[in-house]
Amino acid sequence: MNAAPSWPAAEAFQDLAGVTQITDGRVRCVAAALCDGAGQAARSFAMGDTAHFYLEFEVLQRIGVPSAGIEFHTPAGVVVHGKNSYQSNGALPPAVKPGSRLRFHQSITLAVAPGEYAFSAGLATADEAAYRAYAADTLGHGQFAPEVLCRVVDVAAFSVTFDPKQKLSHHGIADLPGASRCEVVAPSLGIPFLRPRAATPERSNAPVVVHVTHWKAGSQWIHKILNHCAPELVVPPRLRQDQFLYWPIQGGKVYPTVYLTKPQYDAVALPPGSRRFVVIRDLRDTLASAYFSMKISHPISETGLVDLRATLSALSMEDGMLYLMDHWLPGCAAVQTSWLDAGEAVVRYEDLLENDLEILEPLLLDRCGLPVERARLRAAVADCRFQKLTAGRERGEEDIAAHERKGVAGDWTNHFTPRIKRAFKSRFGGLLVASGYEQDLDW
Repeated sequence: MNAAPSWPAAEAFQDLAGVTQITDGRVRCVAAALCDGAGQAARSFAMGDTAHFYLEFEVLQRIGVPSAGIEFHTPAGVVVHGKNSYQSNGALPPAVKPGSRLRFHQSITLAVAPGEYAFSAGLATADEAAYRAYAADTLGHGQFAPEVLCRVVDVAAFSVTFDPKQKLSHHGIADLPGASRCEVVAPSLGIPFLRPRAATPERSNAPVVVHVTHWKAGSQWIHKILNHCAPELVVPPRLRQDQFLYWPIQGGKVYPTVYLTKPQYDAVALPPGSRRFVVIRDLRDTLASAYFSMKISHPISETGLVDLRATLSALSMEDGMLYLMDHWLPGCAAVQTSWLDAGEAVVRYEDLLENDLEILEPLLLDRCGLPVERARLRAAVADCRFQKLTAGRERGEEDIAAHERKGVAGDWTNHFTPRIKRAFKSRFGGLLVASGYEQDLDW
């Protein structure tokens, strides 16, 4: 594990003014930093690197045994890892007086999948006798009930990339301890070895075409169009982007709905001549669409959505959208930001709604070299328009239980309260301007 300084320099700490902090008034977080092993502020780590988290709390009223905790999660809100001082077996003071400052340093080895993450932090307190019993294993977790004094939500986002050798150490979110062995044995009982299936020949005369986007930006619509006109070329999307990140790239194939930032995309070895196109959507409509999808209409394809749906069902619409804004939308924003910062030409979902064929025909056939006849693409686009997919329902006619809910741009204006607007502007207002959806923050 990397060594790290006992406390970083002041410039390593971030401004907490725009970070949501929930406190009962007894303590408040006054400093937070995420650093590498040299104590320098860091937002990108390779798989297996050690991240160092530093927190400082001001104690305003007397508290018992303190415990600081760190947890980090995916953009969809799936908690990957969390640990607090009570679980770390370190020395803790029996009580803390008002006016004191508490400093915590926690290191975590990031043996996790490449991707985007965000971390939250908190401080809790417990009665000294209860903590001693818990530490001595005479009081179980169910009976040990510390009070949460302060929670700092999504202190900072960070990314995990491949190691310098571009190797993948494991599949899935986290790396778990274990062992593996292999031995060669002769066939027995007359059972022959299985012959490997012949590999599918590559289409060397056509480029790989990749549709890069973020969630709720019309990705399934584009997927349907590609499936209609070239089903034999489409590589079916998989959870966690496995088909693109971890499987061999198939020459001449089409990869729809690839939800990746540019650094994640660039880490994949693609054949020469590969083409891509990037589709983005107004993040305000992205948020509104995600709220109804995740709460009502999206099929349950992973366990994280079960918990997220339960959370949204227990909240008001306003609080639910604010929750998604903090725990889910940053992943979409990271995708947009990375491609815009790279100067990538992007296609806006809103423009596709109004001029689908006029945009897609030159984009897919001329720029990306999709080996499909123009008449076939035009028929696919017509068959996948909103009215066809909804058995005649016009765009703007809402069905909150359907995946094709409304089919219009600007629906966010029907759902954003003043509170949601303020929160959105503080978090993503600059990105709205950078992506061309607003001229300034006066909306």
